[in-house]
Amino acid sequence: MATKITKEERDKLSVELEKLKKKDRPQVARDLKEAISQGDLSENAAYSEAKERQSEIETRVREIEQKLANAEIIEEGEGSDGIEVGSLFKVIDEDTKQERSFSIVGPEVSSPSDGKVSFDSPIGSAFLGRKEGDLVEVTTPGGKRKYRVLKVK
Repeated sequence: MATKITKEERDKLSVELEKLKKKDRPQVARDLKEAISQGDLSENAAYSEAKERQSEIETRVREIEQKLANAEIIEEGEGSDGIEVGSLFKVIDEDTKQERSFSIVGPEVSSPSDGKVSFDSPIGSAFLGRKEGDLVEVTTPGGKRKYRVLKVK
């Protein structure tokens, strides 16, 4: 099954993968070599830490490689007046009358506090396809909210 990701996510994952392979792997190999040279591995904290770090690196490398191999790149919308992945839009909370700006991104780069919501989050999926003027009801962990879409870029 394909994993949907944005181009931005693919690029971020590719950079992380390269760092893991070209910087982190060689560093942990050096750390292991140094720890082994200290002798008795049964009580060698540096060796245990390096082995644990090596395991974490290899696990993350496999995760990223698998995600990239199964990735379906979501094309960001151009010229549509509806909200799509990549859209920047402004809403007003119908209850508090506070305006907020959001952009729809993939899960790897989402940062709700910065207004970057994942397309597969409750708020992101509720806004997909909506247009200026639409009233959108979103169920969040904090309860139901009603937003009016003011502007879509």
